[in-house]
Amino acid sequence: MFWERIRYLFAKARRAWSDGTLGEKTRRFLIASVRIPCEVTLAYLTLSRPDRRLDLASGFVDHRARPGHRRSKPEHVGRIIAAYHASKQAQQIADPAFQIRGVWAEWIDVNSRELIAALNEADEARLAALFENLHREPFTAGAGRGYDDYLRYRTSLTGRFYFRSVWCQYRDLYRELGGQLDDLRYPLVGNPAGMPFNGDVIQINTIRHAYHALEMQQWLRDVADAIVVEIGGGIGGQAHQLMQRADAHISKYVIFDIPEVASACSYFLLSAFPDKRIRLFGEGPVSVDASEGYDLAVFPHFEIRHLADNSVDLFHNACSFSEMDGAAAAAYLRVIERACRRYFSHINHDIRFTYRNSDGSTSTNLLGSEVVPDPSRFRRLYKKPRVFCLPEDRFFPAYEYLYERLAGAPDGEVYAT
Repeated sequence: MFWERIRYLFAKARRAWSDGTLGEKTRRFLIASVRIPCEVTLAYLTLSRPDRRLDLASGFVDHRARPGHRRSKPEHVGRIIAAYHASKQAQQIADPAFQIRGVWAEWIDVNSRELIAALNEADEARLAALFENLHREPFTAGAGRGYDDYLRYRTSLTGRFYFRSVWCQYRDLYRELGGQLDDLRYPLVGNPAGMPFNGDVIQINTIRHAYHALEMQQWLRDVADAIVVEIGGGIGGQAHQLMQRADAHISKYVIFDIPEVASACSYFLLSAFPDKRIRLFGEGPVSVDASEGYDLAVFPHFEIRHLADNSVDLFHNACSFSEMDGAAAAAYLRVIERACRRYFSHINHDIRFTYRNSDGSTSTNLLGSEVVPDPSRFRRLYKKPRVFCLPEDRFFPAYEYLYERLAGAPDGEVYAT
């Protein structure tokens, strides 16, 4: 594990050098290496005695041999490979605005090589093994939190302090919103790394997703058969927390993400929801029309342009608009402006990044505060500091935004961002 961590850091440093971001990332890394251990140790010492004694060790063992572990199904793996190949073919002629640049280009290059090789070679056995270790494979870095926590737990002297203090902080925030701890559930899909709770393994992000699922349910309480679209759904944790709530009344939950992440998300949702109808790319139209026979769908990010006007009740994005190329974020915003009929929520930071691309051009992100829909169509209900903030995220001041479409707002594209 130690040498795996060294190789991982070396790969990140090499990519940061080519991107022109090594200096800034080195500065943040050195500061965090001192500040975070001190911060989490102090936070751990303030926990109650029962919280300091929570059985964390059994949450980080290998769960693949546990009773109830959901093994990969060949038919699922075959569908995921077919959807990935269809996505990569369609990506060649997609709108250039949706090119993968910036932070996500780095993460895919550093973390997803083994996954991409298995997908490209249609190696079902190799892909099944990777998916059955979901949450502990590098390709989930930045998309599900499990890999980050697993590395920290295994390689850091204060990793246990970090996990217990952050997990308990998130749990308390969830309870303050009115969340019931008995509702915290997570299926034994892949190899989650987290806290044993309610007979499941509850990761840090699971609590964050459960919190936001409660918020979404409150926003949509007067909407029958609501349609939700998430841009950048990671491995599907937010979708799972909302769709497992029987009283949420969600008709369709659709995720748009880059093809490599979409493959992992597809595996998780297919395994977590065996009784729901799930559509992958190439298996039917990219449409949220009520007549489409599915409950959940996972599509490549660039296909979002096919959404019809006024077809989505809630658009949601967490922590990716400000991590992608600014042109891509603006393209998403144009789709949201015409397709959203009720709410648009996003959580993003306000730090400017500039990356040097392989073709010599540069990629600059939009700040979260710049992701603002047309004021002639939307009003902002709130802007507030993000509720959930990891110790390492204090470098990136971020806010949560909720916009509502104005009654009588014009349809279609009326202005360009």
